[in-house]
Amino acid sequence: MGTCAETLTAEAAGATITRAFPEFRGRPVELLDEGWDFKVFDVGARWVFRFPKREGAIVKLNKERKLLPGLLESVSLPVPRYEYFRESLGSADRTFGGYGKLPGISGDTSRVVDRHTVARQLGEFLGRLHAYPVDKAREAGVPEEQDLAAFWRNRSLEQLESLVDPSIDRSHLCRYLEDEAPGNFDGAPSLVHNDLWAEHVLVDTRSGGVRGIIDWGDALIGDTAVDFACLCAWYGEGWLEDVLAHYTGRPDPGLIPRAHYLATCRAIHNLTLARDLYRPAWVKAAYEVLQLIHAD
Repeated sequence: MGTCAETLTAEAAGATITRAFPEFRGRPVELLDEGWDFKVFDVGARWVFRFPKREGAIVKLNKERKLLPGLLESVSLPVPRYEYFRESLGSADRTFGGYGKLPGISGDTSRVVDRHTVARQLGEFLGRLHAYPVDKAREAGVPEEQDLAAFWRNRSLEQLESLVDPSIDRSHLCRYLEDEAPGNFDGAPSLVHNDLWAEHVLVDTRSGGVRGIIDWGDALIGDTAVDFACLCAWYGEGWLEDVLAHYTGRPDPGLIPRAHYLATCRAIHNLTLARDLYRPAWVKAAYEVLQLIHAD
């Protein structure tokens, strides 16, 4: 990959896009979002272009563009369809991809959310997503993680050591991570979004319903509990049960405890990322998860 996308400006992104795809010449380019792996630009208010910030993110972008066409035919909610892709051919080039912008705004910022409709939509969506053939996902380059709880337990314990926050009871969280770790998930692995925070759920500003699911770079084959874990931060366990009432899969008895455990781990992870990226919304969501699960 060429120059790091972390330093990429909207002007430079526009020049890179128009060199590769001249039909975008003259269209306004604005920074839309920036996460740990990608810098994302709005082009002409109709297109979204994603630029990887590191080598590992290039792998994620390739996974997205190979996985999502098959998902479009299987899931019940819109997902991005990459129509533009340019792979780096040398040190001066960038790898990036673009798709038609989906309507709606992120669920964590929308003031209008129809909770019952969203619960039904997400329950149905996750049922279909988790039923997607894992062989097809593997062909698209989706990796597999046999024991997500163990993976996140180890990472979270490491991250807690460097997390300085007076609002966080580190000793309590360490005990929880060590003493409450769920047993190995022995069910059949499924394709999971693996990053289904409210910010990746696009909501219609009028109806309050879901218009699309974005950011599939972390998709993997593993425990379905991780997708429900990310939803814990939105409206609490009661609402999560509403989602599960519309879920067409077969939740195992340990699903909710594993979801709580994974939600704790992901909240700790988001707190550490928020330090580097200055993402107040991530901090807010992480605190809500920890308060929900670890309230006295």
